[in-house]
Amino acid sequence: MSRILALALTAALTMMGWTLGVQASEPPASMLMQVAGAVETSKGGDKWSPVTRNKFLFVGSQVRTGADGSGKLIDQNSGMAQTIGANSVIEITASGPKAVSGTLSAPEAASGDLVAGLSNRFAEAQRYTTVRRSVKKDSVDLKLRVASDITLSASYPELVWENLGAQYGYTLVIDGTSHKVAASKNDMVRFRVPDLAAGQHSFGVTITEGDQVVGQTEKGGTITWLSATEDKALTDGVARVKAASGNDEFALGNYLDSKGVTVGAMDSYRKHFAAHKDDNDMRPLLIKAYNDLKLRDLRQKEALVYNEQLEGN
Repeated sequence: MSRILALALTAALTMMGWTLGVQASEPPASMLMQVAGAVETSKGGDKWSPVTRNKFLFVGSQVRTGADGSGKLIDQNSGMAQTIGANSVIEITASGPKAVSGTLSAPEAASGDLVAGLSNRFAEAQRYTTVRRSVKKDSVDLKLRVASDITLSASYPELVWENLGAQYGYTLVIDGTSHKVAASKNDMVRFRVPDLAAGQHSFGVTITEGDQVVGQTEKGGTITWLSATEDKALTDGVARVKAASGNDEFALGNYLDSKGVTVGAMDSYRKHFAAHKDDNDMRPLLIKAYNDLKLRDLRQKEALVYNEQLEGN
């Protein structure tokens, strides 16, 4: 993008109440996991930070191990795994990990569940990291939006939508059947959907205040309910990811995201960032989950955090 075009785009977005975030990075190239002993990473070879958990790395990053250090790299493009030996320095390149010094094992197939389309979703997620300037509201916006397409199952039955205020109740309508949902003070409304027949189901939400209907979804959505066999395959995949990643919440979120189980993915991402507030590089995936679920305020808040941390680096 030329400087003139960038300035013009920034001006146009500012007029509409939007601000550009710092230029988006490329998707992560590798996942570092099964870390043991002394292991450090660096974004450019200058400042090194110790690693004690799974971590996504980008092109240009380096990993170094001490005399007792080791780890495993999962290449996000090939899905191949390589083990880092002790006293090694490894550089992440566009064509895969390269040993600067020390040892890096030959590639071997890794669990496809761990990579699961992360690169494509990460690239798409950058679209949602812009921040809208706050605009003073004279009245509550009762234009409720819901996820257009969501996958649920007996193991992951929760549906969510934005909470418009503690004074409002809701009626969820699935295939013509109504379910009353009480008012909530939380930042989102949650409802555990009762078991449905396998397949697709239409849904929408009506907003109530007292006994009065005061609004409804502008456009309904579709629930895809998994069969018992499909749900078993999903939970088996969850078990594989947990075993391979050491119960890493981000890896679990990525797997659920790839299966369209967006509420489950959001919950795992939220747990990850609650525990690792500094893992800003991967925050766009949570922002995208909020966007997909039409949780506008939460998306805005998380985008603010993302951009503030970028600008602070």
